[in-house]
Amino acid sequence: MFAFLPLIALIFLLLIFRAKNRDWRSSCLSALVVWGVVLTLVTELCSLARLLTWEWLTTQWLIIDTFLVAIYSRFYRKRKKIVRQDQVLKRGNFLKRSWFSIVLLSGVALIVVLVGITAVVAAPSGTEPMVYYLSRVAHWVQNQSVGHYPTHVLRQLYHNPWAEFAITHLQILSESDRFANLIQWGSMLGSIIGVSLIARQLGADLRGQVLTAVICTTIPLGILQSSGTRNEYVAALWLVSLAYFILRTVTEGVSFANIFRVGASLGLALLTNVTAYIYAFPFCFWLVVWGVKTLRWQVWKLICTTLIIALAINLGHYWRNFEIFQSPLGISEVQLLEDFSLPIWISSIVKQLAFHADVVRNLGLQDIITPTTGTTNQFVRDIHGVLGLDVNDPRTMSTKASAFYVSGISTFEDTAGNPVHLLLVLLSALILIINKRLRRQRYLFGYFLVLASGFLLFCAFSTWAPWRCALHLPLFVLFSPFIGIVLSKSWKYQITNILAIILLLISHPWVLNNQLRPLVGNNNIFTIARSDTYLSPNSQLIKGYQKSVQIAQERKCFQVGLMGENIREEYPLWVMFQKSQNKVTIRHVNVINESAAIANQFPYKNYQPCTIISISKKQQQEELIIDNHIYHQYWSDGSIQVFVK
Repeated sequence: MFAFLPLIALIFLLLIFRAKNRDWRSSCLSALVVWGVVLTLVTELCSLARLLTWEWLTTQWLIIDTFLVAIYSRFYRKRKKIVRQDQVLKRGNFLKRSWFSIVLLSGVALIVVLVGITAVVAAPSGTEPMVYYLSRVAHWVQNQSVGHYPTHVLRQLYHNPWAEFAITHLQILSESDRFANLIQWGSMLGSIIGVSLIARQLGADLRGQVLTAVICTTIPLGILQSSGTRNEYVAALWLVSLAYFILRTVTEGVSFANIFRVGASLGLALLTNVTAYIYAFPFCFWLVVWGVKTLRWQVWKLICTTLIIALAINLGHYWRNFEIFQSPLGISEVQLLEDFSLPIWISSIVKQLAFHADVVRNLGLQDIITPTTGTTNQFVRDIHGVLGLDVNDPRTMSTKASAFYVSGISTFEDTAGNPVHLLLVLLSALILIINKRLRRQRYLFGYFLVLASGFLLFCAFSTWAPWRCALHLPLFVLFSPFIGIVLSKSWKYQITNILAIILLLISHPWVLNNQLRPLVGNNNIFTIARSDTYLSPNSQLIKGYQKSVQIAQERKCFQVGLMGENIREEYPLWVMFQKSQNKVTIRHVNVINESAAIANQFPYKNYQPCTIISISKKQQQEELIIDNHIYHQYWSDGSIQVFVK
């Protein structure tokens, strides 16, 4: 019940903006941005005094809800409740003219609902969430603060935390992780609304806006991620909001309300995912160029106001990172291109595009047409031959990736490509270039240049690894209105309607057969135990974790240490200890990286675990000495060792 308190606040924010502005979609984006800022503020303030607890969060959200209800009541009384007959008739004519749009929107709604069911029923899963997204949430809940803590996994500290802030609130208020997946799902829903608004702002009619919504909804990578706990769709939501409010500013002029929402959207995007720094930069540059032309020397007010708001939202995270890493970004483990030259840049562009090459399998035509992965692989290698580069040049490859390959169709949220959607992006770009009428629409052309620049910047910084594909999601979401406008303005409605139907139909593998959270099949989310899905697809760790928890329980140990250079899926261990119904404290011990300095601070100082779980592939040890305390090996299965005093 109490997990709905933040949702109540969001609903009343929407009603308040709707009372002032009859456009419900614009009101929805405004409400989301303000809600995101409020959630950040509550998180940071509670963390300062280590009050990130059920009691304090419940109190804070009750106060916020009460305040918003009072404001809404005031606006609601001032609103006129007269509905003119001509408005009713106009609404009826709209329904009559747009019956096929209603069919398409029903398809969109069906996908959103099915993904939402998956998000609620399925337990959080996936490698990245288990390693640090949800593991950091578990530490924050235990520490009652989002402050940094000693850890062997530095990604739990320096990575942008907003999505996990939101999950933390739901997890504390519901006292479970039942609603953790809904942050990404809600971001998908908000993004669909937002891209339809961008399409309208760029001049799309009803048909173009509906087509935009269909294109955004059917992105395979988006469907897979929106039922999990990664953060790319959350970042996409804030970038969509940023794009929309910048478009409103450059088309309608400067207002404090728009500038606040631009700054807040930028701040929330930067606080969510590091790729937002790349994708948001061209939008901000567009705003500055427009400001210089329009406002002249007074553009400094626009720039300063936007930056102050964005930086204020990120101040807490920046400060925590600076204390540990001497950098507000804390990028000690981020792998960037080691060198930059035109051939290396072209190599990166080609290999990033190759993620989305398997068009034939995406369309389900592999029994009729030879799949395109083999041809693409040879094409990529031929280009590298012309460039005089090895396709596996270490300057362009992540050290964690063994060798380059062209990805096939996948239902895994880290590596799924979007072949048909990339084809639509390229086709729309070609139509824009050759169609003089479309090319003269300066805002549409400017929007395309901004998105293309964002992709080129990403390729200029990012090394290649199979999981980099997941970072493309915000770009595909932002490209949806561009595709929707270009195709709806250049093709007959019969063709765009067929395209929309095809997109809805071919999306079913990702809706129903998510590799981590399948809706159908023998091991679907309704038949498999929730506890068994946390470690999917690395279920080999389950027995070792279960044995470790059992040993701690048998010894009545309530202070557990965790160590090892190979700590991976940590979060399921927290879940298993929580199910033991004993309040167990878990902390990383024997930390030797940058976060080790925090071990001498409260509440980590003098922590003396009675059981230590070591996850390591190194040679087995018979005993450990930590802080002058000797621990002897009690049990081992080769990769997991349990030590006791």
